[in-house]
Amino acid sequence: MEHKCSYTHETTKRWSTAVDYLICIAILIQSALVIFQYVLMGLYGIDPEGTTIYRVVLTAVPMIIAIILAFIRKPSLFIIVYLIALLILLLHAVVFPSNLPYITKEGLRFLLPVVIPSALCLIAVRDIRIVEHSAVIISWTTAFLVFIYALAFFRGKFEIDSYSMGFSYGCLLPMMILYTRRKVFPVIVSLIIFIIIVSIGSRGAAIVFVVFVAIDLFLSRSRFRWFAIIASVLMIMLLPQLDSFLDTIGINSRTLRLLTEGDINYTSGRDEIYDKVVAAINEHPVLGLGLFGDRRYLNGAYCHNLFIEIYADFGIIFGTLIMLIGIIELFVSYRASRFGYRTMWLVFALSGILPFMASSSYLIYNPLAILIGYSVLVNNNYKKERGNAIVDLSHEVHDISRLPSHQNEDRA
Repeated sequence: MEHKCSYTHETTKRWSTAVDYLICIAILIQSALVIFQYVLMGLYGIDPEGTTIYRVVLTAVPMIIAIILAFIRKPSLFIIVYLIALLILLLHAVVFPSNLPYITKEGLRFLLPVVIPSALCLIAVRDIRIVEHSAVIISWTTAFLVFIYALAFFRGKFEIDSYSMGFSYGCLLPMMILYTRRKVFPVIVSLIIFIIIVSIGSRGAAIVFVVFVAIDLFLSRSRFRWFAIIASVLMIMLLPQLDSFLDTIGINSRTLRLLTEGDINYTSGRDEIYDKVVAAINEHPVLGLGLFGDRRYLNGAYCHNLFIEIYADFGIIFGTLIMLIGIIELFVSYRASRFGYRTMWLVFALSGILPFMASSSYLIYNPLAILIGYSVLVNNNYKKERGNAIVDLSHEVHDISRLPSHQNEDRA
């Protein structure tokens, strides 16, 4: 009987671990799928629309499975969050009827089926360590695809007409994850991906990576710190030579040119976008423009700035309140991450916030949702670890109290 109970417990534990892996991989797989899409376009000449079908299918199937498994674990959480989300969307559709086309198009296509589940599914993970393990697996897979794509490009198999922001941000999370391994080979792979990004990609992901490395070096106290500093300095010193080399083989790197010429702050026309949306917010400071309201003023485009977008969506008062709550929660989860999860939290924090400062929209892409889900997971894990520590301490006190008086005095 005891053997049977042990077998049942072991089977349940293995199933729980498998479910955790399925959920984590489904949520974090986007970086690999983005690069896979570029491989299909570059190496096999498949048009973007054709590759999008592959990506949608490969995104939808794991996501549906993850949602089902996570819902079984936390049905109340899903029901409450989705009721609130639907109520907010309905309210904004009534108050801002001009936003309805964007609410139905982007809200039903991205926000409800992808963004919100990304946070909820991560919260349903039971073993927080599996998030990191899954991220490492996906990072190595993505790195392999990046090298295939870059090698084929440099060998002249295809041409790149302009820099690709999507390719660069697809490389961002794997580049950061591999760097956190703190071993020579993964770090070298990470730095090679960085060089590939600045050669044929956009600067946004490169800047986020540099910020991450700088913060990590500041917080790190290990011997790896000096290796990373030396490697980073050498790489920065060699950027002008890399730019010259790329020119000799006919590659004009926009990112390297901006870096070497000191124009890294070039906004690519974003100032005009910001001015338009800020002016619209000033006309409607209390209620804002409503969810997806910036699209209405930008002919379907988004405002490329997280703070401006939140103010546009909810107005000055509610927007400020939302951001204050967000900052407080980030601070709480940062403190809670000290039980061995601070580096991973930093990876998700930077990749989930900084890219939205100059590109994309938090309503249709999931990095910020991943940060929210992981932060909740970190907080829950902190409470669990703290509770276990209190229980262990109480057991020790109880054991001491049961000792004979003379042994108790010796123990004291």
